[in-house]
Amino acid sequence: MSFPMLENPSGEYCYCNGHKVLYGSDAGRSLFEPIDDLIYYESIRFQNGILLFFEDHMLRLLMSIQKKENFQINTEKIYDDAVGLIHEAGLDEEEGNIRIVVTTAHILIHLSHVFYPAKDLYRDGIATSVLTWERLDPHVKVFRQAYKIAVAEQLQTPSSFGLPYEVLLTDHSGKITEGSRSNFFVLLKGTVYSPPEELILIGITRKYVLQAVRQAGLVYEEAMFSLEELIALRDSDPNHNGSPALFVTSSPFDILPVHSVENEEFSSAQNMDLHRISEYYQQIVQMYIASHKSDSYE
Repeated sequence: MSFPMLENPSGEYCYCNGHKVLYGSDAGRSLFEPIDDLIYYESIRFQNGILLFFEDHMLRLLMSIQKKENFQINTEKIYDDAVGLIHEAGLDEEEGNIRIVVTTAHILIHLSHVFYPAKDLYRDGIATSVLTWERLDPHVKVFRQAYKIAVAEQLQTPSSFGLPYEVLLTDHSGKITEGSRSNFFVLLKGTVYSPPEELILIGITRKYVLQAVRQAGLVYEEAMFSLEELIALRDSDPNHNGSPALFVTSSPFDILPVHSVENEEFSSAQNMDLHRISEYYQQIVQMYIASHKSDSYE
């Protein structure tokens, strides 16, 4: 199915193939039209003018392209245009999101609207729902319209905890694999569990969260759980001292505890080990920003 290259753009212009393109121009309007080409993309968060973990995002983009069409892109030019766009928009001291969109014919760089979670979601956790959907080529990040439609419909289906903030995907056996835009974790008695890497899109934030897990002195293992298994673990501990804490990770929101899955409630946000992971992760982010300040736009 066809899909446009632009998604949720902000500002008045973008860079396309190295040239500034106003959205109101003929060339700009054409970017809102669906195309039949495969569309590869990365969404990169920036803080204080620094594109967080840019190198990791580009490596994943290159791997996605290599697995499908194997053409070349100039990541240094992408970096220069992205940093220039942030600077021109006056966002050097702000936080926001850049999208890199690539086809065989185009490299598009634009600012995008991102709705960051309210502070109470970090404090209390998010509501989630479940969708049975197994991704084709989970390591390849391309637009798939049927998938986006299914997720959008699920996000409009409320539970007893309201509309979901995220949709958790399950395989044919009911095991949770990942979120629709995030990676999924279970924290239980000092061990952090996540599905095998071959089954999921490996998030950039996930990589550094696992680093934070190790720094927090916790253990990491690959494992998958169904909702029924998570409920059983929760209910086997009536005092909730060792109940599973569920959380998701993604570039736009870092780490978010999960308060509910469908109509089931979990005390994830109260888990002190999860708080420690979040603290160590934020230290990693701040160290990255400090080490890349000399690379920002002069």
